[in-house]
Amino acid sequence: MQACPGGASLYLAHVRAENFRIYGSIPQRQGDEDESLRIDLGPGISVLVGENDSGKTAIVDAIRLCLLTTAADFYRITKDDFHTGNTGRADTFSITCVFRDLTVQEQGTFLELLTTEDTGETAMYVTLKAQVMDPLRPSRISVTNRTGPEGKGPALDGAARELLKATYLRPLRDAEAELRSGRGSRLSHILVGYPTMAKQAENDFDEDQDTATTLVGILSRAEHHISTNPAVAEARNAINTDYLEKFSIGSDVLRGEIGVAGDATLTRALERLELRLSTAADGPEEWTKRGLGYNNALFMAAELLLLGNSETAPLLLIEEPEAHLHPQLQSRVMDLLQERAGDSTSPVQVILSTHSPHLACAVPVQHLTLVARGKSFSLAPECTRLDAGDYAFLSRFLDVTKANLFFARSVAVVEGDAEALLLPALAQATGRSFGRSGVSVVNVGHTGLFRYSRIFQRDGEQIPVAVACIRDRDLVPADTPKEMRGKLRCSAEMTAAEIAAHLTILKAGEGGNVRTFVSDHWTLEYDLTAASWPMATIMHQAAQCARISERSWPAAEKLAEVEQRAQTDVQGWKDANLSLAEVALRVYRPLRTDQASKAIAAQHATRLLKDVSLTDDDLPPYLRDAFDHLCVGV
Repeated sequence: MQACPGGASLYLAHVRAENFRIYGSIPQRQGDEDESLRIDLGPGISVLVGENDSGKTAIVDAIRLCLLTTAADFYRITKDDFHTGNTGRADTFSITCVFRDLTVQEQGTFLELLTTEDTGETAMYVTLKAQVMDPLRPSRISVTNRTGPEGKGPALDGAARELLKATYLRPLRDAEAELRSGRGSRLSHILVGYPTMAKQAENDFDEDQDTATTLVGILSRAEHHISTNPAVAEARNAINTDYLEKFSIGSDVLRGEIGVAGDATLTRALERLELRLSTAADGPEEWTKRGLGYNNALFMAAELLLLGNSETAPLLLIEEPEAHLHPQLQSRVMDLLQERAGDSTSPVQVILSTHSPHLACAVPVQHLTLVARGKSFSLAPECTRLDAGDYAFLSRFLDVTKANLFFARSVAVVEGDAEALLLPALAQATGRSFGRSGVSVVNVGHTGLFRYSRIFQRDGEQIPVAVACIRDRDLVPADTPKEMRGKLRCSAEMTAAEIAAHLTILKAGEGGNVRTFVSDHWTLEYDLTAASWPMATIMHQAAQCARISERSWPAAEKLAEVEQRAQTDVQGWKDANLSLAEVALRVYRPLRTDQASKAIAAQHATRLLKDVSLTDDDLPPYLRDAFDHLCVGV
C-alpha cells in the first residue's frame, strides 16, 4: 500500500462486495472459488485498468452506492444489480467500504462508528446491504447502511453520511450542462462549499444608502429595484386596477405583486451563476462556445475546487476522464490529478477507471489496479514480482504504445518491429485473429522482455491474462557462413546439455500464465523460411522487395516483377532438391548482412500474407504453440 502523504486524513483503503453485479459470493464450501470483490486502495491516486466488462464500473458504482455522492443524482437499485450465477440470481448483496488512517479529530467526529482492530488500528467500516423483499415483486428492495465489520454497528447518520460522500464524475458527462445556471445546479453545490462563500449569505442591502456588497445583499438590491421599476409598477397597477379589483367580493380586496421568483438567499444567488470557458482571444464581453474536451477540463477544475476545501475524506471518483480529451490534454489532466492526490496539505484521494493507454502510462505502475474477468489485481510492490529496478525501468520506458497491455485479454511480448508486424498477419493467415482474441502485441526491443511480463506474475492467484514472450534462440544452425554467424555459438557444436542450459536461461522469466516461446533454430525470419516452402517463398519475396525499398517505395509493377523473380528462385531451389535449411540461409543472408531492413521485409511479408491461406504445418512449431497460448487464453 502506498504511504499516506503528510497531513493526509482518512482514506478509503478497502472495498468489498458480495453478489453485486459481476462479483459473486465468498466461498461457501472448502475448495470453492472466491468470486467476491476484494480491492485494496492507496491514499493517493488509484487507476483501474482492464478490458471492457471486466468489472471496473462495478467497483466505482459499489463505492457510489455505499457512500453516496455529492451530486444531486439518485441511483435506484434494481434486480440487475444482484449477481446471477450458476444457481440463479442472488436475492441479497452487500458492499463494504473501509476507511483507515483517521486523524485524532476525525476519530472524534466519527467516535461511535469506529472499530478498533486486533492490531490496535482504528478503522471505520460502512456496509450497505440490499435485499429483495418479495420474489414476485423484485422491484421492492430493502436497503440498510450500517457501520461495524459485519454491518451490525450503529446506522450511518445524516451528518456522518454527508462527510463521507464521494464526488463522482460520470463517463461521457455533459460538462457544459452541469455548469449551467438553474435550480439545484451542480455549480451552486460546488460554490456553496467554498470557504469564503459563508459570509456571502449575509443580507447587507441598505435601502436608504442603496448599497450592497454580499451576494445575498446584491440579490436583494436587484429585487428591490426590479419591483420599483416604473414599467413593472405600471403593469402591476394595471393588473390590480383593471382586473383584480373587479374580482373582489365584500371586504376581500385582491392585489398582486410582481417580484423576482424565489427568496434572496445564497443558494438562489448561486443558482443564477454559470461557469463558462473563455480564452485570452475572447473579448471581455464575448463568449465563444467551446468543445466538449475543454468543457470537461473546466468541469474537473470546478470539482477539484470543491474537494480542495472539503473538511473530511475528499474522495473523487472518475469514470473515463479521457472522454472528449485529446492525448496531450489527457496527460495534463492526469498530471493535475496526481498533483492534487499528492498535495501534502489538502490531498484528494482519486479513484478512476480508464481505457486510455495515455492515462495508464502517465501514472506510476504501482498505482494501477488491473481488473480482469471479475477479479482485481493491485500492481503495488507487495503484490507483484516486480522489484524496485523493474518499477524504475517501467517508469522510464512504459509508453503509450506499450500500455495497451493493460487492456488486453492476451499479450504477446516481442523483441522487435519485425515480430510486431508479422505475428498478427501470420495468425490471421492461419485462421486465427489477434483482434478477435483480444491479443495485444507489445514491442519492447531487445531489453526488458521480462520486466513487462512480470507485471502479470504474482504469488497466489494469477492474473487471468495469457502472456507469451516470443524471442530468438540466439544460436546459429549448422553450416552458417562466418559472415552471418558473428559472435553467436553454433548449436551443432554444443552438447544437448549445453543447449538445454542455454534455453533455461532464455526462459528464466516464465511462471504463472507467462510462457516463453523460443525460436526452434535461430531467428524469426530464418525459422519462418525453414518451416515450409510456402513460407520460404513469401520470406524470399519480402527480403528481395526490402532490398529495393530502402530509399523509396517501389511502384506496384516493380514489386510484382521482384516477387515473380523471387518465386522462380524458390521453385528452382526446390527442384534442385535443396533443403529448407539451405534455402533459409540464402533467404536470410541479405537481412543478416544489412543488405535489407528486417522491418521493411516484415512490412512486405505482411502485405503478401493478406493474399494467402496457410495451415499450422506451414509455421514453425514455436509460433504454433505461442498462437495457441495467446488465442485460446487461460
